[in-house]
Amino acid sequence: MLQMTRAPGSGPETDHRQRMTNKLNEAGPYILLLLLSLLVYLPVMSRAVAAKPDFGRQIEIAFALPDSTDYIVHVLYHAIFLSLHQLAPSVPHSTVALWAILLVMLPVPLIAFALLKRAAGHSLPASSLVALSFAFTIAAPITIWTNAFMLGYINPISYHNPTSIAARLFVIPLSLLALRIFQSRQYHSLNQRTHIILSSAAVVLLSALAKPSFIFVLLPGCFALMLWRSFRRMHVDWLLFVAGFCIPGIFMLGLFYLLGFNNQYGGTNIAFGFLTFMRFWIPNWRIPIQLLLSLAFPLVVFWLYFEQARRHLYLTMSWVICAVALAVAYLLYEEGPRFAHGNMIWSSYSAVFLLMFASLLFLVQQHAREREHGYADFTIFGLGVSRNVAFALLVFGFHALSGIAYCFRFATQFLTQAAV
Repeated sequence: MLQMTRAPGSGPETDHRQRMTNKLNEAGPYILLLLLSLLVYLPVMSRAVAAKPDFGRQIEIAFALPDSTDYIVHVLYHAIFLSLHQLAPSVPHSTVALWAILLVMLPVPLIAFALLKRAAGHSLPASSLVALSFAFTIAAPITIWTNAFMLGYINPISYHNPTSIAARLFVIPLSLLALRIFQSRQYHSLNQRTHIILSSAAVVLLSALAKPSFIFVLLPGCFALMLWRSFRRMHVDWLLFVAGFCIPGIFMLGLFYLLGFNNQYGGTNIAFGFLTFMRFWIPNWRIPIQLLLSLAFPLVVFWLYFEQARRHLYLTMSWVICAVALAVAYLLYEEGPRFAHGNMIWSSYSAVFLLMFASLLFLVQQHAREREHGYADFTIFGLGVSRNVAFALLVFGFHALSGIAYCFRFATQFLTQAAV
């Protein structure tokens, strides 16, 4: 009688080890990206917390929240801070503030990596995607004139402001949910459709609780694109937009206006004025130059791949939202005691952050298609790329280098410059 025998090295134990090895290999890039981000963010944010122009004020607001509703719409970062403080009451407030801000910063590169990995397929190694994801999260405007707050630039990351950093966590997830408004997708059931609407509403509320600035431009940006697509008889999901975005978004914006512009500092108003805030800080002739330096990478990507880019739904939506945000930043300002705060420019920071990601995602998708057809002009680090991809990555590299320089300046000079 024949007896069945297992091949050497096979069996349940070997299969289990192989599965564990595969999981570790998949988790490896995420762990590396997390450690790399922590290595850079830790000294920068330690300095931001120590400088205290914004973080100190936010700590005061957090402890005042049970007795004050003036800042209730910015409660997310404060809630995280207070929760950590309850868990570790003997730890200094500045250390708890640092923990809280890292909790909302560190997931962002991981989200970017997961989405870029899916877009790249097998066209890019994990090491390249880690580098791109990290570079994206620290990318700054290509910098010529510098100051502690990067005034005049449309800067995707402002290390001194904890609420704007918290808002960044929701920009990409919220934009992907908003993309469903324009996609012709079939829902398997009413429950699935209800789940998408409720999920969108929940993320809108969380984003607004972090900082309402992105919602302030997301809603009119999506609405403008919806009108255009409706005019051209293209798909628009009005129910998702109204129930998942408009109702929670308008509610939070209305609450923000009532609390933020009536109760604080004796009341302030939103006023119209062309470049009023920007001209207060920088010369007129620098404003368009600094705008172009802020948008260099998205502009280059759109120019190099114009035909494909104008048909790319996610990139188009991001450009429309960015256009609305720039109009808000350059045409509106706050009258009264908070004029110098520049609260009307925060929307543009979030919108440029989205546009940078959408442009990078689009470029990775284009590279994957070019690799599929064997199209390459150069070999960079053993990877074949086209002229267009190489040039776009070069410009993106300038943004990343400017971001590294910004981190270094912030970590070493912010205390001195902020005190001037």
